[in-house]
Amino acid sequence: MPSKRLSVDDTSADLVVIGLGAMGSATADAAARLGHTVIGLEAFAQGHGRGSSHGPTRMLRRSVEEGPQYVPLILDALPRWAELNDDAVSPVTDLRGAIRIAPTGSPLHASFVASAVAFGLEYDHLSAREVNAQFPAFSVPEGYSAMFEHEAGVLYADRTVRALQDRASRHGASLHFDEPVVSWESDGDTVVVRTANATYHAARLVITGGAWTTALAADLGLPLVPTRVVNVSFEPLERRPFEVDRLPAFIVSDGNEGVYGIPAVDGQGVKVGGGGTPVDPDDVDRVVSDEEIAHLRGFVDRFLPAASGPVSSVLTCLYTVAPDGHFVIDRHPDHDNVVIASPCSGHGFKYTTAIGPLLAELAFTGRTTLPIDSFSIGRFAPIRTGTP
Repeated sequence: MPSKRLSVDDTSADLVVIGLGAMGSATADAAARLGHTVIGLEAFAQGHGRGSSHGPTRMLRRSVEEGPQYVPLILDALPRWAELNDDAVSPVTDLRGAIRIAPTGSPLHASFVASAVAFGLEYDHLSAREVNAQFPAFSVPEGYSAMFEHEAGVLYADRTVRALQDRASRHGASLHFDEPVVSWESDGDTVVVRTANATYHAARLVITGGAWTTALAADLGLPLVPTRVVNVSFEPLERRPFEVDRLPAFIVSDGNEGVYGIPAVDGQGVKVGGGGTPVDPDDVDRVVSDEEIAHLRGFVDRFLPAASGPVSSVLTCLYTVAPDGHFVIDRHPDHDNVVIASPCSGHGFKYTTAIGPLLAELAFTGRTTLPIDSFSIGRFAPIRTGTP
């Protein structure tokens, strides 16, 4: 159904986007660049650290262990990352490779290969000795091997979000920060969104609320679990082997659990993170404990021992995890002009530049050119808490 273009003023637009993390900012940017009028609403200050998109870095991978259904998204995202990189004040990508290290024959490697083979993606299969020779920062024991892909690497998260917001604003989007949404409703033609400051009207609504998505779509009873995740950066004993031109972004598994990591970039230490604990997103412990640091240091000691220097920084962020670990991207089952998006579960950031245009397309046309059937709301048999 085509958009009903509303009169343009401070409180009406073609599209309202709730939540201006990476996905919401990318949606506002994509819609504004298509010529739509856009209002974006964010509950917290610009550049805040309470959600899922903050911090210095993330990892970009093409062959994704979460399943081959994600590969079309990343292949669409890659040229868009290059375009954003050109548009941004500071680079948002540094793609010099990513590596997965695990016991030979591990499920991690099998999942990687499944995605690579399905789409003909090239990669290098390295023995433990080859990893240690090619990337001296690693100390990989016998019995392990690795998958290395070249067109992968580091994304700069804070820079990405700001670059998307700046570009959206340049194309006419009106972005509001420190303005949490109180309620919204749709009559099929128009959406009304209320905050403490104003009432907004639009033809379309996209909800990209991160850890607050379940609250913003409470009538659906979506089984999404906000999860607290810890990242710790360790200052290497010698920086050079751990810099981005010597050490790729990495995932290391010992067969039971694993961590992800980012090389020492922009004066940062080597970042390592993993695990997660369910939390209330409005009551998150932002203090990283000595025990949490020690757990991550254990992986560093085993696989990157010369990185095990002083802690240079710590960070907590929120994943929003679906029971099956996959995304939620769909129109609201009762409102065709409302799109719900939780492209998270801890592995979403790399798809940001694809998902923004995808959500804008879904909101305005009701369909997408990229496959999203596996991300439907219907797979959860949602409970509508507002109906008898």
